[in-house]
Amino acid sequence: MASLLIRSTLFLALALASATAQDLPRKSGPADIIDPEPKLLLNDLPDVPIPGTPFPDSLAADQTPAAIARLEGALARAKKNAAFRERLCKTGVLSKLEAEQGEMTVVRLTRDLENARLKALQQELAERRKEPPADEAAKKELQDIEVRLAAAAVTAQDATTKWEQAVRSAAEIRVWRERKLMALGAGSKSSLKRAEAALQSLTATPAVAPIAAPPPNP
Repeated sequence: MASLLIRSTLFLALALASATAQDLPRKSGPADIIDPEPKLLLNDLPDVPIPGTPFPDSLAADQTPAAIARLEGALARAKKNAAFRERLCKTGVLSKLEAEQGEMTVVRLTRDLENARLKALQQELAERRKEPPADEAAKKELQDIEVRLAAAAVTAQDATTKWEQAVRSAAEIRVWRERKLMALGAGSKSSLKRAEAALQSLTATPAVAPIAAPPPNP
């Protein structure tokens, strides 16, 4: 009888311990941690000029395939960087101005890349035209380059126009912001004058003539 009572008591104790263990919160392991997106670090954001100030002309002097590849890589990184800036702006980590800087970099590098591609095709066509085509296949290749060059000229001009429009828009926004700061008593007359002078210089600058492709080979 005593042995039966002891076994019953042990069984009841084990049952209570098992139930208590099920009620306790479980520790999450590495597999339970969900990270929906990579962390965004401010160190990943390069310093760029404030919109409205002169940007450096990063168009490469040589239009070799390696130079164009570097521009393509820089543009890809700039697009990713601009997306990071936009997300950080929406969460309040970065200001709207800092997000706009990333967008301006994308537009500028797009202009540089398209103009580099255009100049590379111009150089290739000039080399091909030094000697007359030896056969129909060579003539067809020359015609293909001319077609690609005409399309590249349109794309490069469009990218250049978008850059000019972006610079003017940034200058206008800069003037508006300086005036708002002045109205709130937080701005300075010198900053406002510089912003207005920068906008005025863009207004007085004549438009860049379209980049024309050379005439087709007769």
